[in-house]
Amino acid sequence: MYIEGPATNEWELQLSSQSTQNIPKQEQLQTDQVLLEKCQCLQADWQEALATSRLGLWNWNLVSDKIYYTPHWKHILGYEAEEIENNHTSFKRLVHPQDLSKLCEVVNDYLQGRTPVYEVEFRMLSKSGEWKWILDRGKVLQWDESGKPVQMVGTHQDITKEKRLEEALQQQQKREQLLNAVRKRIHSSSGVELILQTAVEEVQRFLQTEQTVIYRFGPDGSGMVVFESVKEPYPVDSFIESQNKASLVVPILLKVQEDENKPSVSIQNPQLALLNSCLGESQNDLWGLLIAYDCCGLRQWQEWEIETVKQLSVEIAIALKQCQLFEQIQTEIASRLFIEAQEKKKSEQLENTQQELKNTRKQLLQNNKMANLGQVVAQVTNEIYHPTHFIHATLYSASDYAEELIRLLELYQHYYPNPVPVITSQLQRLDLDFIKTDFLKLLWSMRAGSERMKEIVFALQSFSNCGDGQMRKANLHEGLGHVLRILQHRLKELPDRPRIEVIKEFGDLPLVESYPDELNQVFINILTNAIDAIEERLKYDDSFTPKIWVYTEVIQSHLSLVRSYEQQPLKQHKVVIRISDNGKGILPHIQRHIFEPLFTTKPKSKGKGLGLSISQQIIVERHQGKLQCYSQLGKGTEFVIEMNIKALHRYHQTR
Repeated sequence: MYIEGPATNEWELQLSSQSTQNIPKQEQLQTDQVLLEKCQCLQADWQEALATSRLGLWNWNLVSDKIYYTPHWKHILGYEAEEIENNHTSFKRLVHPQDLSKLCEVVNDYLQGRTPVYEVEFRMLSKSGEWKWILDRGKVLQWDESGKPVQMVGTHQDITKEKRLEEALQQQQKREQLLNAVRKRIHSSSGVELILQTAVEEVQRFLQTEQTVIYRFGPDGSGMVVFESVKEPYPVDSFIESQNKASLVVPILLKVQEDENKPSVSIQNPQLALLNSCLGESQNDLWGLLIAYDCCGLRQWQEWEIETVKQLSVEIAIALKQCQLFEQIQTEIASRLFIEAQEKKKSEQLENTQQELKNTRKQLLQNNKMANLGQVVAQVTNEIYHPTHFIHATLYSASDYAEELIRLLELYQHYYPNPVPVITSQLQRLDLDFIKTDFLKLLWSMRAGSERMKEIVFALQSFSNCGDGQMRKANLHEGLGHVLRILQHRLKELPDRPRIEVIKEFGDLPLVESYPDELNQVFINILTNAIDAIEERLKYDDSFTPKIWVYTEVIQSHLSLVRSYEQQPLKQHKVVIRISDNGKGILPHIQRHIFEPLFTTKPKSKGKGLGLSISQQIIVERHQGKLQCYSQLGKGTEFVIEMNIKALHRYHQTR
């Protein structure tokens, strides 16, 4: 708003004379008097309006560079009328040095027509030493013939209160932005490092300091800089001992629970003596310090800056406490989870132990059953051994006697071709020629059967007699032979299937230190499974010849398929036994479980699921060997037994 009006009596007289040039002199006096009274009234109203509006007027003669300031213009700055000279130099001395260049630039732009309006804000020094904000507005009223401005008038308005309110609002906004930024980081991050780093960066940017740091105290009172934000590279190692007065130090205090002991922290810096004394009365824990550092020179910290940093330290303390609680909760949760995991592990171990005990009990029952069966077999074998041997031996004599009797009968027929009628009738009824031929065949069949019975009894006797539970040197080929003879009834041709051919390729095996009765049990289990697999395949495929292969060989230890965890002599040898079949094979997902106790795919009437589990235990635990299975569905299965020729425990005893 531009306010224009007369400021002096000279302006009033000029206006009066110009308006009455053509009036007669007699009337002119009356008119002048009226105009003078009106001007005086107008001037009084004008001065009152100016005082009420807080406006000061100025009139600048651009040719002479003289400026006229109204008394109220000077009163705005606290000066009396005679204390400020009416010239441009006096005006410039009162303008703030930082605003002078801007003011001159705005004036020149307006006078040269680059801007249509003259309006500018700047600071001026009042008599009390306070810098007051002035809103300066003006307008050119007169130009010369060449169009250059000659006279310019304007107003000064004190806007210090408005500026302070504006600055306070901006400060409040900055403060809220700072606190919100830190709060946002606190809520969006559970890491104390990000929170503290954000705090120092925001404080440094907010206060425009050279450096902002967070100094943390240790339990023993020592401390170190943990986070910093610097405007320029600046050494911070010794900042806490610095004597620079332009540092703002605010403590970060954590609330101490009633049952917690407050640590003792001694701050040796003389500048922080007051802070140290204040902390002595505090019931909180001094975690550290938030320090805003201005190393360029002295700086008078504003109250709002101090309050903002204090509030920020409270937010940081809350965040630190939350992090401590969060870490404590996490620790408690981790501890509980660990305890639960341990309890679960113990429970699983207990279940596994119970299952192992259950399996062991079943294995013991099975072993006991097999042992009892073995004892029964041994007793039965001993009972039938002698009768079988007697029958087998007497059949040879019976055959000889029969042959002699037949020869005698033939002599009677030759020398007595015409016997008495009774003998002739009996000979015709008996068909003597058929009896002579068939009786000898019958005796030879009985001899062959008795030979088979003798072999079976011998195999059973050998099988049962090796069950003394002692390790000894054994001929594995004999054991395999006995087992195959015992299983002959399952290998021979049956009405519903052909004979299963057994192909034996035995290597030159030495005597092996072992438990032969247990190995025979392994051979029976594997061969029985092979026969079962072949019979299963024959149910849907009769286009193949059922076969079982049994291979044995001796290999060097370094060629072993079994990783040995025992130290063995370099020249130690191993024996390998491979038993394979061309049965139906085993599915991969089943193959992974075949050595587990009680696992079986057979009907309950055919198996208990303990055969292979016991076999693995015998080979691995009792003989320090390994039992492996390789199978391909539809092509067959191979079991590989590998064990040391000389028992490892005996080797260690003789070293």
